[in-house]
Amino acid sequence: MTAIVFDLDGTLLRTDREYRNLLANAIADVRGEAPEEWLEAYDEAFFDLFSAFKPDPVRRAFGRIDGCSDPEAYARALHETEIESLSPPQNAHDDLERLAESFELGVLTNGVRDWQLAKLRAHDLEDNFDAIVASYEVGAHKPDAAPYRALEERLPADRHGMVGDSGSDVDGANNAGWSVYRYDGGGFGDLPENLFRS
Repeated sequence: MTAIVFDLDGTLLRTDREYRNLLANAIADVRGEAPEEWLEAYDEAFFDLFSAFKPDPVRRAFGRIDGCSDPEAYARALHETEIESLSPPQNAHDDLERLAESFELGVLTNGVRDWQLAKLRAHDLEDNFDAIVASYEVGAHKPDAAPYRALEERLPADRHGMVGDSGSDVDGANNAGWSVYRYDGGGFGDLPENLFRS
């Protein structure tokens, strides 16, 4: 059996909005405006925390902003704003159901598991997959080999293939010895299934 493994952000769920705009909107929802210094401070803090796999990086990043008295409210607003901005490709549910007839299906995503699972659940996608691995669980982000090996352990198969939209998806899959398809939009019904077959 072959397993097809999907990236989450940019592949299973996509947005046409810039992340900085989502961040600004979330901040403005809580305090009425989004000062530039808050956006800069959040970005710097978040990437520092995320790269170091610190727990709860979104809330803690807001907590590092001078004058932010309720980091939890801002983290919640950002998560809600991000989820609302996302949507799966057209006919994704039908395409995934069809693919599941011939392949095992998984998700491999950079991020905090609970945060990422909430996105899948909000768009009724979680039940399509036999295994889900988030990079925070293994202490390494794609393209590091560790998340790929963790997925292989949770979803054993004769071979694995990756569907993702970024260089880290492609490079990581290639380094792990997986077949890979660079996703650039459209429905999953357009996947070249022969690429994943033995």
